[in-house]
Amino acid sequence: MKMIKKTLKGKDFESLKEDFKNAIETEGFSILAEYDFKKILTSKGKKCDSNVYVVDICNPSNAEKILLLDTSIGIYLPCKMGIFEENGAYKVVYVQPTSFIESASSEMLEILKDVGDALERISMALSSS
Repeated sequence: MKMIKKTLKGKDFESLKEDFKNAIETEGFSILAEYDFKKILTSKGKKCDSNVYVVDICNPSNAEKILLLDTSIGIYLPCKMGIFEENGAYKVVYVQPTSFIESASSEMLEILKDVGDALERISMALSSS
């Protein structure tokens, strides 16, 4: 799997989360689940010094196309993206969808490339904000 990680420019974490959610929606994705690990772990009496926010996201049109081609690819859905704090800076991270599948049809690779391009635009929206 190929993980993409980009450093974000100076905003506070809560502002980044809002920008992140807006960029996700702009690209036609919905947030299916969200995890604020600092809050989760702290509520369980565990330590987490850094902000870590991860979302499961889905673009229904692309998910439909993918599953019509090959239902077994559903194991890789939904897409996952995150923003986190590392060494005093915030980063956005996601896994490039085309890296999941070694031998896929050209049609499947094209859909996965489109999804990857959308994830890239989301990360770029955060990088430039």
